[in-house]
Amino acid sequence: MPGLLAVLEKAAVTPAAVDYMILTHIHLDHAGGTGTLLKNLPNATVVAHSRAKSHLIDPTKLWEASLKTLGDLAIKYGQIKLVPAERILVAGEDTKLRLGENLELEVCLTPGHAAHHLSLFEKTSGMLFAGEAAGVCINGYVRPATPAPFDLEATLASLDKLISLKPERICYGHFSCYYDGLKRLKSYRDKLLRWHEIVYSQAKKRTSREQIFAVMRGLDDDLNYLDMLDKDEYQREFRLIVNSIYGMAALTRGKPV
Repeated sequence: MPGLLAVLEKAAVTPAAVDYMILTHIHLDHAGGTGTLLKNLPNATVVAHSRAKSHLIDPTKLWEASLKTLGDLAIKYGQIKLVPAERILVAGEDTKLRLGENLELEVCLTPGHAAHHLSLFEKTSGMLFAGEAAGVCINGYVRPATPAPFDLEATLASLDKLISLKPERICYGHFSCYYDGLKRLKSYRDKLLRWHEIVYSQAKKRTSREQIFAVMRGLDDDLNYLDMLDKDEYQREFRLIVNSIYGMAALTRGKPV
């Protein structure tokens, strides 16, 4: 939170001038600090999916689920603070957020990474804010982000929706922005299908998640970014990739292997 406030100050934007805090989804690393940050943004409205609203108002279940999934990593992120109901705007398909005279964000519901995930598109510039609907991108390399419960059909449908927008630029929640947006979306769709085929077939053999991780390391050169990370960063990525493998292997279409 201090870092974000520092960025606003550097951009000469006062906290009182912030109108919206838009949540692509409410996983802890994206929205865990919403309630805390909101206290510093007196005029901001939190924009989120309808299925996210109850968890923002009462984050008890969200926190418990985060602890179960992330363990010590959730504790490092910190306890979630509630968001007052009156400061939440529920966004639906084609909700439009006017940001000044010539700037408008269109909301696209993009379930897959999470059932309550949404993405944002600015048509004039062709800029897509994809959250994690298009995976995780680190140093230019992309990996799947498919934690349980994973729904392959919903994820592919969301990607097809984003592809139909023909974005010129894509901004990932993790990390950075790239100018070959459409190409990256199509590439990620293909990658997702390859991963799913391999992971699901390995899971049928009762291969462990850690062993499947080793298999994928040998098959997907994009995972070479792991060699660039320090020990703590590697452990974080390892845990999240294994969680994504579990999502593909164990709960695809809700049918345990």
